Amino acid sequence: MRALRLTLLVAAAAAFVGGCVETKQDVTLNPDRSGKARVEIVMSSMPFAMTPSEDPPDPKVRARQFAKTVLDGSKGVETWTDVSYEMTEDNRTRFVGTAYFKDFLDMQLQSGEMENVTLKATEDGGMLLRMNPQQSMGKIPGGRETPDAPEAPQPEMTEEQMQQRLAAERAKWQQMKPMMMMTLGKMKMEAAFHLPGKLVEVKGFQKTPDGGVRFAFDGAKMIQIIDNLMTDDAYVRENMLKGRGGMGQPPIDEKAMRELFGTTGPLVARTAAPLKPAFDYAKEVEAAKAAYPGMIKELGLDQVPEGAPPMMPPGFGVPGGGKGGAGVGL
Repeated sequence: MRALRLTLLVAAAAAFVGGCVETKQDVTLNPDRSGKARVEIVMSSMPFAMTPSEDPPDPKVRARQFAKTVLDGSKGVETWTDVSYEMTEDNRTRFVGTAYFKDFLDMQLQSGEMENVTLKATEDGGMLLRMNPQQSMGKIPGGRETPDAPEAPQPEMTEEQMQQRLAAERAKWQQMKPMMMMTLGKMKMEAAFHLPGKLVEVKGFQKTPDGGVRFAFDGAKMIQIIDNLMTDDAYVRENMLKGRGGMGQPPIDEKAMRELFGTTGPLVARTAAPLKPAFDYAKEVEAAKAAYPGMIKELGLDQVPEGAPPMMPPGFGVPGGGKGGAGVGL
C-alpha cells in the first residue's frame, strides 16, 4: 500500500536537492476511506532542469511550475481546491492546497509518500490506521528493513582491532555529519490523520488537540540522536559486530527508532464504532470541481508551458523518477 510518501524515506532526494524540504499533510477520512488532505510543501527553489540555461528562470515562473507539478503529478486525487503558491522570503517555493480522494489507499500525493501505511475496518466496526517506519529502514544508510532482517556475520577482532575500528567509524561519522546536516538535517515532515469514530488506541503517534493523531519527522533531531548514540561504545560495538552501519554510515536500529518515534514497532491508531462521515464528500467535491477551472486560470497555471522541467528532483515523486511514479520519504 502506498499513500502519502512522506517521512524520513526521502533522504536520497534531500541529498539531490541540497536544501530544505518541509511538508505538512492534514488528512480527514470518512468511513468509506474517502477524504481530503490539506497539503503544504516548502522546498528549495533551485531549478532542476537538466539542460543548461544562460539565465536562471524567474522565481514566479519556478513557483508556478512547482504548483503545476504537484497538481498534475498527484494520483488518486479527484480534484483540488484552495490552491496557492508563492516564493518565500528565503527563496523557497511554497505550495498549499486541499486534495479530495475517493480512496485513501489509492492516493499518492506529489509531495513524497509515506510507505508501509495501512487503513482498514476492524471486526467491531471501527477503523485501524497502521504505519511501520522500521520496515523501510533499509532505505536509510545503516538501517535495517525489519527487526528480523538477516545480519552479515563479522570476522572476530581483537580488543585492539575493535578499538581501532570504533575510532575509525566515529571519525567517518564526523566527516559525514556536515553533509547530513546540509540535507537531511533541514528536512521537516508532518502528517496528521483524523479518523472517523472515537480513538480507543494510540501507539507511537502523537495525539492532537482536535482528536486526531500526528506523525512527525525532524531531520535535525534524527542526526542528534545518531550523534549521541555514536558516543556510546556498547552501542557502536554491538552494531558493528552485527554488521550494521560501517564505512561512516551510522547504525539505525531499534534503539535509534525508539529514540526517534518512542516505539520500535508499528505506529497504531484505532477508533471504535459508530463511524460517521466527517463531511459530505460528494457535495464538497462537486463544488471544488465547478470552481477548479476558474482557480487554475486565476493562478496562471494554464500558462505553464508544456514540457516545462519539473521543479522536484528525480525520486521525489516525479513521474518516472521514483517508486510508483508520482508520489510525501519525509
